[in-house]
Amino acid sequence: MNLDRAFRLSSILLAVVGFTGLVFTGELPVVLVVLGLAALAVSLAGSSERASRVVVMRLSRRGWNVLLIAAFLGFWLDLLLISRDILPAAVHFLVFLMVYKLFNLQHSKDFLHLYAISFLELLAAAALTMELWYAAVFIAYLFGAIWTLLLYHLRNEAEEARAAGRSSARFQDPASTPGPVTARLFWTTNGVAVGAFCLTLGIFFIIPRVGAGFFQKNRVDLIRTSGFSEKVDLGVIGSVKLDPTVVMRIEFPDQKGPVAERLRLYFRGVAYDRYDGQAWANTFPRRHSVTKTPEGFFKVSAQKQAGSESAGLRQEILIEALDTTVVFGASFVDSVKLNFPVFQVVQMDRLGGLYLAYPPSNRFQYSVVSTPDRLLEADRAAPALSYPTAVRDMFLQLPDMSPRVAELAREVTSKSRTPYDMAKAIEQHLQLNYQYSLDVGSDAPVSPVEDFLFTRKTGYCEHYATAMVVMLRALGIPARLVTGFLPGEWNDFGNYYTVRQRDAHAWVEVFYPRSGWVTFDPTPSVAGAASIPFWTKAGKIVDSVRLRWDRYVIQYSFRDQMAAVQSIRERSDTVRAQATGFLASMSRWAGDIRTASAEFVRAYGWTIVGGLAVCVVAVALVLAVMIRWRRGNGWRQRGVQTAHQVAAVRLYSRMLQVLESRGVGKAPGATPLEFSRLVAREWRDAGRFVEPLTDLYCRVRFGQAPLSSEEFKEADDLLVGLRSVRR
Repeated sequence: MNLDRAFRLSSILLAVVGFTGLVFTGELPVVLVVLGLAALAVSLAGSSERASRVVVMRLSRRGWNVLLIAAFLGFWLDLLLISRDILPAAVHFLVFLMVYKLFNLQHSKDFLHLYAISFLELLAAAALTMELWYAAVFIAYLFGAIWTLLLYHLRNEAEEARAAGRSSARFQDPASTPGPVTARLFWTTNGVAVGAFCLTLGIFFIIPRVGAGFFQKNRVDLIRTSGFSEKVDLGVIGSVKLDPTVVMRIEFPDQKGPVAERLRLYFRGVAYDRYDGQAWANTFPRRHSVTKTPEGFFKVSAQKQAGSESAGLRQEILIEALDTTVVFGASFVDSVKLNFPVFQVVQMDRLGGLYLAYPPSNRFQYSVVSTPDRLLEADRAAPALSYPTAVRDMFLQLPDMSPRVAELAREVTSKSRTPYDMAKAIEQHLQLNYQYSLDVGSDAPVSPVEDFLFTRKTGYCEHYATAMVVMLRALGIPARLVTGFLPGEWNDFGNYYTVRQRDAHAWVEVFYPRSGWVTFDPTPSVAGAASIPFWTKAGKIVDSVRLRWDRYVIQYSFRDQMAAVQSIRERSDTVRAQATGFLASMSRWAGDIRTASAEFVRAYGWTIVGGLAVCVVAVALVLAVMIRWRRGNGWRQRGVQTAHQVAAVRLYSRMLQVLESRGVGKAPGATPLEFSRLVAREWRDAGRFVEPLTDLYCRVRFGQAPLSSEEFKEADDLLVGLRSVRR
């Protein structure tokens, strides 16, 4: 492929990459997508040059200018009346500018304009998306831009050389003629691109993070969640049990392997205290701000447990853009640290629910430290418990319902001796005697709990949890319903849990005076749906890469930079300590060697030492002779070896002597080709003889070409002609 064709193709492909980034964001109207793809297809057809000229011939320059003015007016109309946002309006105008330039690529400045437009498209795509595919688009654009700019430079140099008329019939400088794109150029350019990419990564991780961008706002559709408002009807969680939408990803930095296999994990969201027979409500929705420590943690301490000395369970949660302000964390949250820079406020209601001030517009990351619930033996074995008045007033409320519910509760717990045994008996009764099903019918019963307990005997988590709370309250045991998420699916490639909408869950918290709130789950476990192993593994790999993209690119913050610096500092201190220890060991070894040497000298005398010295000197002399011989041999190899090369050097030296006698001397740093061009510019008559002589010298001296008798005679004639020229 020649230089001109490669340059034009590379320029258009660069525009393809920039436009692809905009298309993948999903923010472009269909009309603009079709228009842009059509313009790029026409430009690429047959290296794009002839096809573009055909279209340009149909529309004059004045016609294009009229369309450009109309597009500019359309930009203001879009900004003020349609999009009412500068970024979408500017993107729409940018697409039209790209189409305009693709059909008018005639001069070098047109290509530069196209490069600028494609770069702005790449920036616009970065402002419109945070998805993983943008990394592939960015890398493709980086490689394409380096290739394109290199070809642009080579093409300009070739055009300037042709315009200057420096070529001659007998000798032609290779730089003046566009050559093919060779394999050496291909790999060299790709190597430069790889180096530029590594440099870009370094700059990205070094430059301090300054917070939210100018265009950061709500440009994504919030994921609709169910079961986390102040009032929840029975059935709302069951409606999302088949939804595979990812809502969060949770890492446990201090744990190894799946944590849920060792710990019972429930990611708590909202608790409810009042049940009216149809729906649950939080009658204490008033929230207060949580105190923030100097280290940046919001200290919650919602669950106080006596005698709990175990270390907290730390979680790193990357949550999607949800339509709720709830902050989720494993039961029970002790502290929260938000990892986004603006409006860091955490609020808490009286039931221990945590909230942000408003729903975030994009996914974000935060850290949680939790203290798992722990039932003390005093509460477990107590035959009766005394509850505070406030707890009894809030968590023993019951709606009007059939006395059969209380009778069933007493029947199930007839053999239980303690309140804890009663809670376990009800939990096991519901798990063993009722069937989990999402198909509970479309008609709404008058009393969902009674319908679940005595008629259908099938339901999902809300029915099980509500039934257990009602039965416990009927026995005088304070309990409440809680909604949140189960751990979801373990990703063994990234070591984290992927939590989806279908993992939404409801469970029960029972109050014990000394232990606090303790979690119970009466819902039986349900086997997951079968999946294809290959696609499951592939999906986990892709999701793991996406998590790393969000964690180390999208959510990369100044706090992460400081942590990296601290880690480097700690490692350097460790290396320095190890080096100091190594040097100390070497010093001790040296002392031991010196002692051993002194003993050796005293034992065997200086005779052996003298012999060793003679051996060392002999070896040194041999090495010196070998080095000198190699240097001499290398000089002979690098010097003039053949008679042809000697003859060429003599001819070229005679030419330089003739020119110097006429006042034209060769500078020490000038190459033969540079000196030949200089003579051709300053002394045109002499250039007719100097250029072919220089060509012959280069071919024989450096190219190791043979020098025939005809060429030698021709060189002598050229020297005679050079001597006859007068300035």
